[in-house]
Amino acid sequence: MPNLPARPFRHRLPSLATLLLAWLAFGCGDASGVGKTFPVVGRITINQEPLTAKSTVVLFKPDASKGNTSTFEPIGSVDENGDYTLLTIGKKGAPPGWYKVVVTATESSPVHPNSPQGHRPVAQSLVPAKYGQEKTSDLSIEVVENPLPGAYDLKLTK
Repeated sequence: MPNLPARPFRHRLPSLATLLLAWLAFGCGDASGVGKTFPVVGRITINQEPLTAKSTVVLFKPDASKGNTSTFEPIGSVDENGDYTLLTIGKKGAPPGWYKVVVTATESSPVHPNSPQGHRPVAQSLVPAKYGQEKTSDLSIEVVENPLPGAYDLKLTK
């Protein structure tokens, strides 16, 4: 086999630059696989009062009956004002589409009423049970690029 001279490094630069540009163009920035998301921020109230329990969790479950076949379930928690912000696998917002909304919240220190303090704690729900399951929740929201003000507010009733 003949001894071929090695190509100098400077001759490899154009191919390395092309490879780098292709890598950047085809999306190295979002490794989550979520794709496009839109900000989802709203306020949760129960009987017109902000729901502020630290244990509050908001879960958006894709609604296949309305065409949302996403496999991602955006989730959020509330702040001291009852405001929530959704994240989808750590990425702010949620993919567009319709969602059934599940909301749970419990007292901060659950205790079973018939047990000595500290034994077999049972969490007391702060919201009606219907909001805690996808099948029974009547909360439904469409995530869109440009929502109307208050479009993501959740108004629960006891």
